[in-house]
Amino acid sequence: MPTEEHFAKYPPFPSDVPVVQLECLSFTKLLAGDEAESERLFEACQHTGFFLLNLRGTAEGETMLKHAAKAFKLTEQIHELDQDELKNYKSVGDMKIEDGSPDRMAFYSLSQDDILGNSASRPAPAVVETHRPDLEGFFHHGHIIFSRILSHLDARLGLESGTLISLSPLEKTSGTSLRLLKALPSGRAANARTDLLGHTDLGSITMLFNVVGGLQILTPSAPKVPADSDWRFVRPMPGCALINLGDAMVQWSGGVVRSNMHRVVTAPGAQKGVERLSVAYLLRPAHETSMEKLKGGHAVAGAANGGGQEGFINARDWERMRAVQLVKGENKPESIGGKKPAIMVARGEAVAT
Repeated sequence: MPTEEHFAKYPPFPSDVPVVQLECLSFTKLLAGDEAESERLFEACQHTGFFLLNLRGTAEGETMLKHAAKAFKLTEQIHELDQDELKNYKSVGDMKIEDGSPDRMAFYSLSQDDILGNSASRPAPAVVETHRPDLEGFFHHGHIIFSRILSHLDARLGLESGTLISLSPLEKTSGTSLRLLKALPSGRAANARTDLLGHTDLGSITMLFNVVGGLQILTPSAPKVPADSDWRFVRPMPGCALINLGDAMVQWSGGVVRSNMHRVVTAPGAQKGVERLSVAYLLRPAHETSMEKLKGGHAVAGAANGGGQEGFINARDWERMRAVQLVKGENKPESIGGKKPAIMVARGEAVAT
């Protein structure tokens, strides 16, 4: 999440709501090859597939926070524009929630291929063109952060160093995007509701920056048909990014790691009365990448927890197949892969180191 200065602009996250206790990992320690921190990362990837990453204290991390702050500014500017003039804009109400009511989430998607020149440039508002150098920096530095994280997963899975990040290279076409999101405020408790339906991320790994609460994670121990009490808030923390693994990572690992259900609801406490802005970097496999279970890793080879595409299919076709299955109701969203421990729950605070 962005800096303390951003957090000071909004009401504080309340201390009396149930929150999920996520590992808060030190990017400094991961860069230094700290064995205990690496093990904590792997455990988080198996248990919930989510963790906080403290980016303070390193040049790479501080640079990423600066890019996130600029992306927040762009998010504000984008959502002030005439929506009819925007391409790749998802308006409030374009999707439905559980009871068929319109959702309250809007977002604008920026393609990595467009910004980095892997494909022809798409029409974009002037404010995007002004920020294009910053956006290029966001994609490049975000990819570096992901490469550091995934190098630890390579080691834990018994894969050759660089294997996982090589499946989503910057220079090859993919569905990778930067998503600039806004959830509408709700001034009354009676208006508390789902803003964006529960889902898993389709891609490899996601980096989220936000200040206002509202994101919830489904507890790994939840039943097949979860109740509202099975969802827990994530408390945003200054200087941190929220990282989560997607379905593609479960496929490649043979189910060793987890892609967990999450959703967005009305922000808790006084935060419900303000707009919830967030920035999400969604890394996806290169279009021609195979979605078969990876070979050569000792942990992957012994995996027996689902995941792993049978027979060759590239990422482009796999993503299309998954989209069609969801539309037809053949593949309902659910958490996949990893372990299922009893999740740690607290009120108001996440684990931090």
